Amino acid sequence: MNLLKIEWRKLLPYRAFWLALSAYGLLMPALFISLHNFQLKLGNNGTELSISFYNFPDVWHNVAYISSWFNILLYFFVILMVGNEYQYKTFRQNIIDGMSRSQAVFAKILLMFLFALGSTLLVSALGFLCGYYLGDIEAYPVSFDKASYMGLYFLQVLGYMSLAFFMTHALRKQGMSIVAFLLYAFVAEPVLQYKVFKDWIPLPQVAEHLPIQALGQLIPNPLPAYFGFGETAAYNSEAVVTTGVYIIVFLTLSYGMVRSRDL
Repeated sequence: MNLLKIEWRKLLPYRAFWLALSAYGLLMPALFISLHNFQLKLGNNGTELSISFYNFPDVWHNVAYISSWFNILLYFFVILMVGNEYQYKTFRQNIIDGMSRSQAVFAKILLMFLFALGSTLLVSALGFLCGYYLGDIEAYPVSFDKASYMGLYFLQVLGYMSLAFFMTHALRKQGMSIVAFLLYAFVAEPVLQYKVFKDWIPLPQVAEHLPIQALGQLIPNPLPAYFGFGETAAYNSEAVVTTGVYIIVFLTLSYGMVRSRDL
């Protein structure tokens, strides 16, 4: 608890933290409400297709997928949180004040677990409220059949935050960490997936287990099924194991860098 108190005191005066937290807490509910009775015009005659994403039990899958769009805010939050430690040398000061390097890393990891849990509880509450008040509760009564997607969402959030944790410890600069993530997610990994492991070195099974790809497979896109493009895809159980391995690897490497390098 003392470690959490120390971390919380660092965040209290941090304006960017409160702005990111407010944006996360307000934008998600606003988006969910705006998608109520989503309507799409089809063809030249303007035929309207009305879709509800909030009927039980599919609401759990839909809300988890839509919420995953906001994971990048949590990713950037971890970059800012860890980057500040290096920028203002508070890591070093904590060690001088008697905190061990293991405690310094564990405090950050514990904070990430709490934010991932808090985000999952928020999404779970929104999913239930959307299903109850915005869905057709008479035709689709309350059901928790697909509530396991909340657990997958927790794992996905923790995976992204662990990746941010690793990148920021490796680069120590907030700006460089953000640029590195964007380049890897939108340039490097697609090249690895669609060129290196497809055309140059035919290993498609490797491409499926790259970090961003594995994280995305945890919660497959349910929306195409609403427009008649096949059935809703089930989550990939291999991605659960792969994500768990990545989380352990990223956190272990981060711990190793803090243990071995000059802070």
